[in-house]
Amino acid sequence: MKIKEDRATLLACIGIAFVFWLLIKLSQTYRAEKQVFFHFEIPSGKALATLAPDDMAVELEGTGWDLLFEFFTNRSVRLSYDMSGIEALHLNRAQLRSDILQNLHSNSITILEINPESLNLALEAKLSKPVPIIVRDSLSFAPEHHLKSPASVTPDSVVVVGPASLVSSISQWNTDSLRLSNLKYTVTQMVKLEKPARELTLSVNQVEAQIEVEPYTEKTMYVPLVIKNAPDSLRIFPDKITISCKLGLSKYDAVSFRDFTVEADFKGISLNAPNNSVPIVVTQKPDFVETLQYTPKSVKFFIVEKADVSVADAQNSE
Repeated sequence: MKIKEDRATLLACIGIAFVFWLLIKLSQTYRAEKQVFFHFEIPSGKALATLAPDDMAVELEGTGWDLLFEFFTNRSVRLSYDMSGIEALHLNRAQLRSDILQNLHSNSITILEINPESLNLALEAKLSKPVPIIVRDSLSFAPEHHLKSPASVTPDSVVVVGPASLVSSISQWNTDSLRLSNLKYTVTQMVKLEKPARELTLSVNQVEAQIEVEPYTEKTMYVPLVIKNAPDSLRIFPDKITISCKLGLSKYDAVSFRDFTVEADFKGISLNAPNNSVPIVVTQKPDFVETLQYTPKSVKFFIVEKADVSVADAQNSE
């Protein structure tokens, strides 16, 4: 019984000592950090040219009692500003300190530091602008496969909304990088758009990308050679070249020799030069053909003398 009474007395003494210790500690001065959040009322048709930070940190100083009550009552401060009827809002350090102090529950708390120390906000016209979406992709294909057509997205455009000074210079919007490998079949996949700056908003945040894949094959054609800047007496050999190209199966029947132009240009070429050849150049081809090869790479030429032509004509007439 005596032991139990001694224990009770000891616990009571410890409790009283703890209370006195707590009172002393909470009566001392401490520092603490508190978050301040902003809210701005923006009139219709207007936008902030540069957004303010969503929040700021302030360092407070006060007794433990004041700070404890402050943080239990409200863990953060919210400041609201109505920008109707004004074009700009300037909040200096003194104004911010005053506005924050009005939202604290104790007049005994002081503000030591504010970060940032000032805010300068300006309004300008809000602009909405639709721009095309560009797919940024990194694709690799299975052997003998390639893109049937350029990657497409649905929707193919996005509406960008924000301050006119920023939106007016935007002409397109990119997707995040789309990385696919060893493609054999058509793929449909959701892909996110690049994250906009804080001042801007997008009508959609992701789109459906379609990557059409098909096998390719090789096609060989004979294409007539076009001669440029040559006299009538000039003769060439050969007058056709062989073109081989790789293309998708869906385009195989749609391509003919008429879709290609190959030229030999004699401008600036000496017809009496010992090397009687001129390089051949492919000047026109369909955009979708790949790995174009042709032979020969040059054409031989020779001059037919008029006298020889006259004698030949006379012999033919006989």
